[in-house]
Amino acid sequence: MSLFRTATVSSLRQTIILRPLNGATAIARHSSTSTESTSTSAPAAPAKSEDNAIPTWNDYFKLRKKRRTFEIVSSIPSAAVSSFGAMAYLSQLEIDPTVTFFGLDPLMATGIASVGAGFCGYFAGPVFANLLFKTFNSKVSHAMELRDKEFYEHIKANRVDASLQPLNSSLPDYYGEKIYSINDYRAWLRKQREQYRKAVFGGKSDGLE
Repeated sequence: MSLFRTATVSSLRQTIILRPLNGATAIARHSSTSTESTSTSAPAAPAKSEDNAIPTWNDYFKLRKKRRTFEIVSSIPSAAVSSFGAMAYLSQLEIDPTVTFFGLDPLMATGIASVGAGFCGYFAGPVFANLLFKTFNSKVSHAMELRDKEFYEHIKANRVDASLQPLNSSLPDYYGEKIYSINDYRAWLRKQREQYRKAVFGGKSDGLE
């Protein structure tokens, strides 16, 4: 069953899955008939405006990288603010030094709580960064969501089946989080093909072209 599911992976050498976003195919198809083009051009107008917001895959990847930078940069200050805020709040509480919390003395419990708050802030930072990114890029935020869904469909269709994951290693970038350009995507496809060949045929993939 997995061989049929991953058949698309082996056929990617002839076909690049990422299609252009400029709507050229749709325009050519509708212009082939004079009567039908008039009736079908009106519903296609919203899709065309979305394509114009992010016309190419390179534009999408630039925005994707910018958004990822927002998320990474926001994680550190968010963790610091959460940790120091929890420490400042807990230090102001009147705590009996003879009372323990889950078997820990108050000072150690305060330290653990502050570290826990820092971890929560670290993971909450990207959420606020994503909202900030949408605020500063409101003109393309909806188009970005559509491109995200379309790109993830490509990832799901071309990544190696999770059942082929080896026990001693993980699948290469299973969710495509490290893809920030067309070249990155092509390199990701090559890694997926190599992983598939190793899992199915075993050993090195040399000579299996």
